[in-house]
Amino acid sequence: MIRRLISLIVLIVALTTLVSLAGTSQQLTPALTSLLRLEDRRAASTVSTESLPAYTRKVAGKPRFQRYFTRLALSDDAGASPHSGQITRWTKRRVRIDILNNGGAGTEAYVRRLVSRLNHMQSTTRFMLVDGSADITIEFLSHEAYALAVGDDSVGNCETRFYMGTPGLVSAAIKIDAGALDSPEERRAVIIHELTHALGFKGHLSQPRDRTRSVLYYAASIDQWTQDDGAAIRIMYSSKIKNGMNAANVRKALRRISAAQPASSAEGRATP
Repeated sequence: MIRRLISLIVLIVALTTLVSLAGTSQQLTPALTSLLRLEDRRAASTVSTESLPAYTRKVAGKPRFQRYFTRLALSDDAGASPHSGQITRWTKRRVRIDILNNGGAGTEAYVRRLVSRLNHMQSTTRFMLVDGSADITIEFLSHEAYALAVGDDSVGNCETRFYMGTPGLVSAAIKIDAGALDSPEERRAVIIHELTHALGFKGHLSQPRDRTRSVLYYAASIDQWTQDDGAAIRIMYSSKIKNGMNAANVRKALRRISAAQPASSAEGRATP
């Protein structure tokens, strides 16, 4: 009996240590489920592809957009092709976002507008700005503190924890080097860039022609989601995209979305 108790204690200590490990993206295993306090366990109801706006369904069938979506939704560590990684996104009904400290004048209002826009673009998961316990945190650091915590080769970082299957994303911690950003416009561009990573988009675009195509251009430069960004977010949180899908699965899903017949409620809508 004592031997079993000791073994159980050792196992709990080992698992707890694994949970606390830091990393840009940390995969959790099903064995850790009982050690994590997961709120809103009830799965969100995904949006049917037939209800997606016309532009989103149309662009899903375009090879250029398919390459764009696959690169952003999956890890780009291996380069443009072949893509590595699998889909990881939120499946909770509600995802809470907390700004941990002062990000400068207008920052909270800007994040609030982004959250409102997110909820307008998709209705699978409701994102909400809170003050307290949160799933996504945003922290602004001095240049010295950021360099110590993250490094000095970037101005923003999003560290996520996730399961490869259900429930997908578990948490995201955004850190921003406020000391290196001279203007509110630069700060907003980094905020929306890192928040988009926190939605489950891991990759970046790097070609100069893509500078204004997406907030995930590797050097953040725009502070509003583009039409293609909006389409990508809608698709990511639609019924055809699921956690654990690889590049081949994603391409098949995009073709199915493109082929879907429009629902009467979505007919004629021109927004992404």
